[in-house]
Amino acid sequence: MIKKIYFSLLAMSLLFVSCDNDENETPPEENNSTTELLGIWNYAAYIDNEGELPATDCEQNQIIDFQENGVFRFTYYDDGSGTCEQNQDATGNWEEVSEGVLELDYGNDDVYEVEYSIAGNTLTLTIDEGEGEYQEVYEK
Repeated sequence: MIKKIYFSLLAMSLLFVSCDNDENETPPEENNSTTELLGIWNYAAYIDNEGELPATDCEQNQIIDFQENGVFRFTYYDDGSGTCEQNQDATGNWEEVSEGVLELDYGNDDVYEVEYSIAGNTLTLTIDEGEGEYQEVYEK
């Protein structure tokens, strides 16, 4: 009789031990492709069908900063006049509209869709403004 009670208690305890509470499991982390995009990127080169043109010392000051809140900041420098000058400092909103494609909205109907890829610390933006495709290369 004692053996029957012992085995009954053992069987019931195994039943309770084998039940698992799924609420305590942590959900798997989502792979967010835009996480790598976040931060400040420095301009490194311009590439079109004629080849690659590395950034000048002045152009290396140019940055694009993708912020987590969907805002970006673009600062453009040019030395075409002989001196290095900041020609543009703009902000706008960014959003990944599909895998590898960003929408950059500068406001005032100034919206661009650009393809992007990230390899290590290099960001490549592929842009087509209707006059042919070109790439801008940035580095972290």
